[in-house]
Amino acid sequence: MIRFSPVRRRHWLLGVATVMVATALTAAILATQHFALAQSPDSPTLRGFNNCDELHDHYVRLAVASAEEERYEEEAEAEEEAAFEEDAMADDSGVGGDAELPNTGTGPADEGEVSDTGTNIQERGVDESDIIKTDGTHFYILRPQSLLIAEISEEGPLVEVGRIDFRNLGHRQELLIGSGKAIVVRQLDAISSTLTVDDEEILKPWSPLTYSREQSEVLEIDISEAGSPVLLRELDLDGRFLSARLVDGNLRIALQHSSVIPYVSPGEFGWQNRWTNAERYNEALQAHFRLGQWFPLYGMQNHTDNTFSHGYAIECSQTFAPDAQLPTRWGELPSTAFMLSFDLSAGINEWGSVGVLGMATDPTVYASRDSLYLAAPHNWWRDTAIHRFDISDPLQPTYFGGATVTGQLLSQWSLSEHDGHLRVATTNRNRWPWVSSVTVLESVTDESTDGDLGSPTGSLRQVGRVSGLGATEEIKSVRFAGDVGYVVTFRLVDPLYVLDLSDPANPMEVGELKIPGFSRYLHPLSGGLLLGVGRDADPQTGWERGLQATLFDVSDPANPTQLAVLPLGDDAYSPVEQDHRAFRYQDGVAWIPVGPNDHWLRQNHDGAFFGVRVTSEGLSHESTLRVHGEARRAIPVGERIHLLGGEEIRTYALEDHEDLGALSFAPEWDNRWLPVAPE
Repeated sequence: MIRFSPVRRRHWLLGVATVMVATALTAAILATQHFALAQSPDSPTLRGFNNCDELHDHYVRLAVASAEEERYEEEAEAEEEAAFEEDAMADDSGVGGDAELPNTGTGPADEGEVSDTGTNIQERGVDESDIIKTDGTHFYILRPQSLLIAEISEEGPLVEVGRIDFRNLGHRQELLIGSGKAIVVRQLDAISSTLTVDDEEILKPWSPLTYSREQSEVLEIDISEAGSPVLLRELDLDGRFLSARLVDGNLRIALQHSSVIPYVSPGEFGWQNRWTNAERYNEALQAHFRLGQWFPLYGMQNHTDNTFSHGYAIECSQTFAPDAQLPTRWGELPSTAFMLSFDLSAGINEWGSVGVLGMATDPTVYASRDSLYLAAPHNWWRDTAIHRFDISDPLQPTYFGGATVTGQLLSQWSLSEHDGHLRVATTNRNRWPWVSSVTVLESVTDESTDGDLGSPTGSLRQVGRVSGLGATEEIKSVRFAGDVGYVVTFRLVDPLYVLDLSDPANPMEVGELKIPGFSRYLHPLSGGLLLGVGRDADPQTGWERGLQATLFDVSDPANPTQLAVLPLGDDAYSPVEQDHRAFRYQDGVAWIPVGPNDHWLRQNHDGAFFGVRVTSEGLSHESTLRVHGEARRAIPVGERIHLLGGEEIRTYALEDHEDLGALSFAPEWDNRWLPVAPE
């Protein structure tokens, strides 16, 4: 648990992050992790650190080892060149043979879930951050530089009753509400800092380097009085915002911080003594390197008592790294994926933390009620490393254990926890033909750890697997619903696979349906129905065509059938294809936001929501409701539906679709860095 001592707020990141290291303007490499670190597939579990000194030493070793990579690569190149010359001599003498060719080879609820705050979510009881929320009487809407609060009117459109402005422009921002508070998480501009040294002998003849640190902020806002929102606390964090969840008042926020560690390249010292000189400079790096140069930092402005505090965002003892961690090529060093957990009723002034070193960029975040999983490409994108964290205690999250599975994930929908097992859907693109599979992992507790927070408490063990799905194809959508799984793969046609997962040790493919096109989002419905939103495609070429909704009958898992296809536009796009939160289903109607397929047109023209009536007989187009700006979200409340567009939130009557008016948004700078045109 992290608690704070108040200090004066003053350019905290630039001050804390400045580190005195030996470096060179042209010779040093600013290493940002783009690849997962090497790790034994047989030993995926992470190890912890007892204190910050151990963590510091670990990263100094990595920095120096990464600097050595140039030597290893040069030696390898020399060996290859020598081998080539030997082969050439052999060819000249007339000795030859047949070359061996490489082996290229050939492996929820009935109607989804909607949170109490109006978001289409993956798991029951696990709310997901979004751009709009409701508590049934008010809407909370994120604008580029403000949070707008609007009251639901009995007669007409929403009425703005409150607003709170933000100091900074957010590039990506989402919110959650609960316990009388709104939590806004925003990704901000990166800030620049300078690497300096205090030893002139080390500095000469080099110059200081500048580097950037990605920044996010968490805002805690009191909304108990909707007309008078109050900013309580601002938490600035190193790192890029990934995702956030809220379960029973427990807030979880996942971020990723890219590390920057400079070192001197031997190539800058000429041929003579270049390795000796490089080693000398990199030893100086060890002497001057500070953990704050790499480790994610925080700064907290507490407006309730006008204090400021700062420090490490993660406890060193709650930071974990692979057992068999090796430096990556080209000087790349680990980024840190980390999660902060808060008791929302107490506020964001204290939290529990846990971090993972060496995960690839943009890990997938999936959460159940008591577990959070981070998954990222591993072993040069051949596999996926998955790590589970126990988040049942909001202020003491713990690392449980991990595993690797073959292939790559599509999205968070590729993961599903059910009855103590994690189901994982992947596509293996390492060899042709591509093939997809579903792997079942079991959480196995290690009793020998005895609750030690600095050690994994268990591991994830494979207990079952079904493979051979969609040879030559890749997964386009996946949905797990209880003991059943649905997987859509595509290259030329769309096989919909139905999986029986009732026996974790023996998952089976029990049904398959091949049709043109594919679904990018699947939504289970009652009565054995499954609704898909995706694309039509040419069955001969696989060329994607228009947007469409497809209804499947999966009541007989062994014999899935296509009941209906409803075209939604030849040149149309829906955000549902990329973001499940844009979809809404209620009372037999699916609300699907639609706009032009062209990104520029979509950003600068009005959108619409198609109301698609779903019955056991098929699909029908019930209504088209228009909104100014890009169509984003549809949220029914009572007898009305409120449609969020880029420039307004418009209200319609659900019964007869009467337009009841709109609350227009005041112009603000939007996330495209362009001024919004006046109304």
